[in-house]
Amino acid sequence: MQEGIVAIVGRPNVGKSTLFNRLIGQRKSIVDDKPGITRDRIYDHVSWRGKMFAVIDTGGYLPDSADQMDEAIREQVEIAMDEADLILFVADVRTGITEIDMDIASILRKSQRNVMLVVNKVDDERDRSDVGQFYNLGLGDPFPLSAMIGLGSGDLLDEMLNRMTVRDETDTDQDSIRLAVIGRENAGKSSLINTLLDQNRAIVSEFPGTTRDPIDSALKYNKRNYLLIDTAGLRKKRRIQENVLFYSNLRTIRSLQRADVVLYMVDINEGLTRQDVSTLDEAARQNKGIVLVLNKWDLIEKDHKTIELYRKDYESRLGMLKYIPQIYVSVQDKQRLYKALDLATHVYDERRKRIPTSELNDFILPLVKYKTPPAIKGREIKINYVTQAKSAPPVFVFYSNLPDLIAPAYRRFLENKLRERYEFIGVPIVLSFRQK
Repeated sequence: MQEGIVAIVGRPNVGKSTLFNRLIGQRKSIVDDKPGITRDRIYDHVSWRGKMFAVIDTGGYLPDSADQMDEAIREQVEIAMDEADLILFVADVRTGITEIDMDIASILRKSQRNVMLVVNKVDDERDRSDVGQFYNLGLGDPFPLSAMIGLGSGDLLDEMLNRMTVRDETDTDQDSIRLAVIGRENAGKSSLINTLLDQNRAIVSEFPGTTRDPIDSALKYNKRNYLLIDTAGLRKKRRIQENVLFYSNLRTIRSLQRADVVLYMVDINEGLTRQDVSTLDEAARQNKGIVLVLNKWDLIEKDHKTIELYRKDYESRLGMLKYIPQIYVSVQDKQRLYKALDLATHVYDERRKRIPTSELNDFILPLVKYKTPPAIKGREIKINYVTQAKSAPPVFVFYSNLPDLIAPAYRRFLENKLRERYEFIGVPIVLSFRQK
């Protein structure tokens, strides 16, 4: 099932970014009284009652402004609304209904989209008495909320789930291995898929930005079924100049959400950029399997030390993601393309791997007894038991007398030891610490 997308829209300074931060449970969007702070759309994910969906924070929507910046923001907001499964239209109870609110409501009514009217800054009962006026916007029952203090946020999330179809976090498709082919523009994504399929299913062009919608293609290889998801190339923000390319970036994010394993393609002549690492971080945060596919290897002058030099350079750039395997290919010369597919299959199997509880404890308990967690203010921390709670992605639960005091460095130590013993190549590992 495809993951739902929610767009938060409204005029400037009604608390959209505060609501976004409240929903995702962290301070990601900049919150300021000055209008226009949020210019680009910001994406993140919400997990609620075992369901997961994406949420987009947008800039202040001014339908009739001729200001160039307002026009750019308006363009992004309208694309976010067009792609969303649910639109949260945010108004401010303290200022009441403004002409801009009326204009936005008119646009939303004509669009016949799935809209929830959220009246923000309802901090107490005195504010609640002013909510009724928002029925005049013609968008159904207004939903009172205080994004700042969290009042009503749980009820809002419940109602959001009632109004759209989203997947379970544990929902998996056993029929096919879903591979999303992602990367910056002109890295060879469509050419890779065409070669694997041995047919021109996706348009291949020397001009960047040709592939603008995800294209799903079925493939059978070595008695296994695959779903290859081609996506639009990721573009630097300053180079996005038309609506359809904004739209493509959002579809790329959605393709990543659907994947089991991400084949992230890089033009080896251009190297791994900050944008690439940011997208890989997002894939890891979504607990996807990842393979780094370095294309155009045929254009590199090589000796026996070249691969090792490249490997170390990319590992240093990946930082905490150095568990991601690398493979050097040439789509042009059809070199190692099926080896890349074999590697992605191995990562898929690693992601679904389960370690028996008895074996896990036989390995971990002597380890933590030999190297105990650092004591905090004289309090001795013990780990008594560990089990793998789930796979795809692998989640390990450690039971301790003081789970909240286990230092991040010790958590990384445990993850590194798990990888040394059980590998989990290309797979993010989730470690959870609970009270004994």
